[in-house]
Amino acid sequence: MTFIKTISIFLITLLSITTIFGQESKHKTKILLIGTIHFETPHLDKYELKTDNFLAPKRQKELEELIGFLKRTNADKVMIEKPFNQQKQTDSLYNAYSQNRYTLTVSEREQIGFRLAKKLNLKKINCVDEFYGMKHDSLVSVTAKEKNQLYILNELSSTANNFMLEIDNVTKRNSITEILKYINTKELLQKNLSLYLKYYAKIGAGENYIGAESVSDWYLRNLAIYSNVITQIDAKDKYVILIFGQGHIPILKHLLENNDDFEVVEVNSVLK
Repeated sequence: MTFIKTISIFLITLLSITTIFGQESKHKTKILLIGTIHFETPHLDKYELKTDNFLAPKRQKELEELIGFLKRTNADKVMIEKPFNQQKQTDSLYNAYSQNRYTLTVSEREQIGFRLAKKLNLKKINCVDEFYGMKHDSLVSVTAKEKNQLYILNELSSTANNFMLEIDNVTKRNSITEILKYINTKELLQKNLSLYLKYYAKIGAGENYIGAESVSDWYLRNLAIYSNVITQIDAKDKYVILIFGQGHIPILKHLLENNDDFEVVEVNSVLK
């Protein structure tokens, strides 16, 4: 009996040690999600900021300061909001920039992404965007009119415009580093996502669910982006930086936080 008890204790101890070492050996890639404003105002979003001159000397100095903070991460990869199928064109531009043969455009993809990748001596920058599944948005206003739900879209418009005005005021008064710290707080990320969940999802509810389908399109697009992100990260990558429009971050963050291959890094822990 004593012998059996001793063996049992040994096996339990061995199992505990194996479990502990198994947990310690589990490598998680750190991933920093940086939600940004669009520097060039591309007129692709329904609600956008007013333009700001990010090529002005003051802003260029602020960008160098930002890159200095981000360089400390020694990231293995930098990923940007550029379509996956434009990787070859992006490779060409980035290679030219790395050899001082290309002048950056105003886009944050280049002003932050290209600059950072070059400072980190990376051979390439990863394109992970995908404009996928966005097919119901145009039907929302039609359904809202038919179902006497235009008041919901009016509330959405008012809330969205106030949200953009808030960010616009922050942008005018702060450095780029401070802007990014502000718009990546939990409160601001939730504000953006709530525009879809609080308003859009109501349109057509109980009948055709066009609003819910439009919201699902937004999630589907971000799931496609997420798929591109995780398939371009290798097991050896210790740290990855993703630079994307702020509206994408709440969903991408949720997805990555629930994948045990990754450890999501908070922006404010890096931009001190």
